[in-house]
Amino acid sequence: MFYVKSGHHAKHFSPAAMKMKGAAGRMMMRKMGMLFVLWLVKKRPMKAYDAMKMMREDGMPFATANRIYPLFSLMEKEGLVKGKKIPGDKRGATEYFITNKGEGLLRACKKRFCGGLMGEYIRDMVK
Repeated sequence: MFYVKSGHHAKHFSPAAMKMKGAAGRMMMRKMGMLFVLWLVKKRPMKAYDAMKMMREDGMPFATANRIYPLFSLMEKEGLVKGKKIPGDKRGATEYFITNKGEGLLRACKKRFCGGLMGEYIRDMVK
């Protein structure tokens, strides 16, 4: 059972009701978001702030600090990226680099998404 606070009232949702409310879709979007950010870091090492800024400038309003920073922490915990403190940075910023495990995940997803019906669907959608 899940409880979601809405204003002054807590709403009760069973797992089945969560699915009906789009929980599976939200989970999929979170995973796709993680893959997107991992892809950005593969293109060039960056700070979480830089990824957030790039995404927001590209019209992704959901790229907020309260989503991006925890995502980078999660990816680092999972071994997909490695953070390195930037020497001399007054704020103690961290620059993230993709790891071999992160590159392997992107390769596996590319293989999965580029073949078969899923690949055909994606190619058709981006035409």
